[in-house]
Amino acid sequence: MDSNKLWLIGSVLVTSVIVVLGVVLGIQPQLASMNSANASRTVVQATNAEHVALLARLKHDFKNLNVLTATAEALAESVPSGSAMPALVDQLDAQALATGLTLTGMTVTEAVAYAPVAPVAPVAPVAPVAPVVTEAPAIVPAVTTATSATEINNTNFAAFPLQVTVTGSYDQVLDFVSRLQSGSRLFLVDGLNTAAAPELPGTVNATISGLVYSLVTPVAATAG
Repeated sequence: MDSNKLWLIGSVLVTSVIVVLGVVLGIQPQLASMNSANASRTVVQATNAEHVALLARLKHDFKNLNVLTATAEALAESVPSGSAMPALVDQLDAQALATGLTLTGMTVTEAVAYAPVAPVAPVAPVAPVAPVVTEAPAIVPAVTTATSATEINNTNFAAFPLQVTVTGSYDQVLDFVSRLQSGSRLFLVDGLNTAAAPELPGTVNATISGLVYSLVTPVAATAG
């Protein structure tokens, strides 16, 4: 093999090495940088889209600010912060006056913490009796649920049991109960007892029991 062929083969090898090194050292980093830039641009575009949606929602809420404020005020009156008993007494007086009966008394007991109702687990179907197998029982892990900061629980929600006594016709009592359940203060009626009033023919003495609710500000923990 003459020297020209050797030089030709060497030139080809050197050229190949230069091309490979150019791809590895020059083009490939540029491609990786371009891919990273594309990924960053996608993230930025998604973030911008979220900001645009949030801005549109805020603009919509601002247009309905009066409606939202009225709704918030109604909710605050329905379940106030604290007992707000004077306002409740005024409401009961107005409702009794509107129905034409006489409000004879109201008894409020100490507030009780809200007790969430646990969901009822579905009853599994009864399986046929199988032979006894002597195996260790499987350990079922306890299921825990996270409590949201806005979730109603026994630290921020309380109920006041109360009884209201009125005197009037039976129809007036039913009207009064209906007004209680649809008034500005949330009132859950859970009992109604009536008895004929011997001193006033055609009237009944009624005792209405129920619950009103209030928000409780959690007490901050003290250090030490």
